[in-house]
Amino acid sequence: MAQYDSVIVFVLATVFISFYLFIEARPHGSSLIADIKYTVLRFLRIK
Repeated sequence: MAQYDSVIVFVLATVFISFYLFIEARPHGSSLIADIKYTVLRFLRIK
């Protein structure tokens, strides 16, 4: 199985990068990163 580790990592990275580019390459862009950032900041806000 060790000989396939680099192939598995490469395939997973390619899938995630492809998904990110597909989401972000839309004509108006996307708010995926902004939504995640807003959610994290909302939970880390000091009350």
